[in-house]
Amino acid sequence: MIFDQLTIDNYGVYKGKQEFNLSVEKKKPVIIIGAMNGSGKTTFLNAVDLVLYGKFSNIFKSQSLSYENFLKKNINNQNYDQETSIELIFHRKLKGKKQNFKISRAWKQNGTSKIKEMFHVFIDDVYDEDITKDWENFVDQILPTQVASLFFFDGEKIEQLADLDASKEVLKKAINSLLGLEIIDRLNLDLEEFRKRSVLQLKTDKEQAQIQDVSKELKTLDKDIETLKQKIVKIEDELTKVNYEIKQLDVELSQKGIAYYNKRKEYEINAKEKEIEISDLKQKLIDIAADNSPFLLIEKELKEILNLSKKNDTYYERVKEQKVTNKLIGSIENFSKENCNDKNFLNKFNKFLKDKTINQEHNLESIHLFQNLKSEQIDFLINTELKKNREIIEKLLYQFDSTTENFEKINMIINKIPGDEQITPLIEKQKELKKKTLILQTKINVVGNEISPLNNLKVQKNILLKQLLNAKINQDLENLDKHRYVEYSDKIKQIINQFQVRALNYHVKKLEKFIFDCFKTLLRKKNLVKKIKIDTNNYELKIYDKKGYEINSENLSAGERQLLAVAILWGLTKASTSVAPTIIDTPLGRLDSTHRTNIVEQYFPQASKQVILLSTDEEINERYLKKINPYLSRSYLVEYDHNKNGSKIQEGYFF
Repeated sequence: MIFDQLTIDNYGVYKGKQEFNLSVEKKKPVIIIGAMNGSGKTTFLNAVDLVLYGKFSNIFKSQSLSYENFLKKNINNQNYDQETSIELIFHRKLKGKKQNFKISRAWKQNGTSKIKEMFHVFIDDVYDEDITKDWENFVDQILPTQVASLFFFDGEKIEQLADLDASKEVLKKAINSLLGLEIIDRLNLDLEEFRKRSVLQLKTDKEQAQIQDVSKELKTLDKDIETLKQKIVKIEDELTKVNYEIKQLDVELSQKGIAYYNKRKEYEINAKEKEIEISDLKQKLIDIAADNSPFLLIEKELKEILNLSKKNDTYYERVKEQKVTNKLIGSIENFSKENCNDKNFLNKFNKFLKDKTINQEHNLESIHLFQNLKSEQIDFLINTELKKNREIIEKLLYQFDSTTENFEKINMIINKIPGDEQITPLIEKQKELKKKTLILQTKINVVGNEISPLNNLKVQKNILLKQLLNAKINQDLENLDKHRYVEYSDKIKQIINQFQVRALNYHVKKLEKFIFDCFKTLLRKKNLVKKIKIDTNNYELKIYDKKGYEINSENLSAGERQLLAVAILWGLTKASTSVAPTIIDTPLGRLDSTHRTNIVEQYFPQASKQVILLSTDEEINERYLKKINPYLSRSYLVEYDHNKNGSKIQEGYFF
């Protein structure tokens, strides 16, 4: 069985017609349906279960409601006067030939009249009346409802199986469903009833009268117990409605932002702290601006001034040297005039000295501009003080921008937080409903306490009835046929029980190998486990290491126990003769992060020929989406539309 399309119309949180194309490509068995909590993940899983099995579905059997009330409860509350329907198209191979099925289940509330359910089956686009009428038996041959829970499940089942002590009952039910051993249990009950009737015919009138009296008492007790149970069902029905209202309120509160509302004071304090921090940073920036920091605006010009200042320093040194040299030349000139009478020589010598005299370069503007500036001071300003100030300013600006951004984000959240007038009425209503649940639960407990003594009396009467039936069983040997019925009923029961034990032992060995192989595939420590055994007496699962010693389940990490739970489910589906899609609601929600990669890489691509994952954005996130992408055929995003008060779908995912 491979699903091709699921159409949901006005069912649960889905408003209007929503179509999921579920066909998969070769070697790409995975489909991801993303949705936030309360948007329609679990509703999708329940829709598949309901359209296939109706009043025999696991979702209906888990509710303490009449089938009519169950259908009524699942009509979209915004389109209550319109028809609700679920349609599933799938195909399977029978004797090598492909068969296409279309099944549809629809119902509508017409005023005060009872809800009428309409169910139709089409095979290869032709309506089949016979299979429509006998669908419960027909689908049981394809995928029995008891086995379906191994293929369609949520993270809670993984959590149940992860506790090996608590998983015994789950494992027992799964194995019995898988092997069809419930038929043997039913046959045992029927044989016991046949034996009782046969024994009754062997009794005297007095004995028969006694048996009849006890049987009548038992029937009365059964009737009284059933009446009380029906009373509990009605209370549970009301309790379910109240819980549903609470759940709807939880969704509404979540959509209105109750999480932010509860943290309003925290956000306001945080915003105030950020505001003070911004004010402090502003003051620090003002303080540093009052120092040398404004010079950063003309840093380029300051560097030019530094270069000119250095040149001016060189000029002053050169002027000093020129003065000393010219003074010396003047002294020589005076000496020659005083001590030499050769005019011709003096003229030549004076000309020589004049040529050697250094003329000063006068740039009065430059001299006056830089005469009070020291290049060392300018250099210290640029390369020490301004450099330090720049680093401080950059750090302060980064802090200012970051703090301002956080402040704006917090203010955006505060502005989105709903007011008391929106939230308070819902919270008050929620409190009233929770009080009501406590009252109803108390009523259920009270009625349950009334049932308990009746059950004890019933046990006593059953024991008495059995004693009466067994008393003097060999007394009326003349009625040999009746006696043989009793004798052979016991023998047949023994044979059936022996068959059950042998069948169980034979199939459990195969199941043990499937679970072991799957666990080894998922496990990071490949040498941790050598074999897995299932005790057929109490359905306890035992693990052994390579030395043959039993491993205490407490010694396994939480992640390893969760992987074992997945391996049990995977092994059970492999052992099943049924071929069906695997649908997992919140597939990673209860797994620790260390082992999520193993599940994504090893389990999802191999779990079945078609694997549908119903996930939030925190389970299959961007990291895991990349890992699963090579096996992904398609993905959908289910979003709750506040304007329409219902969920709608679109292709794609969160990322």
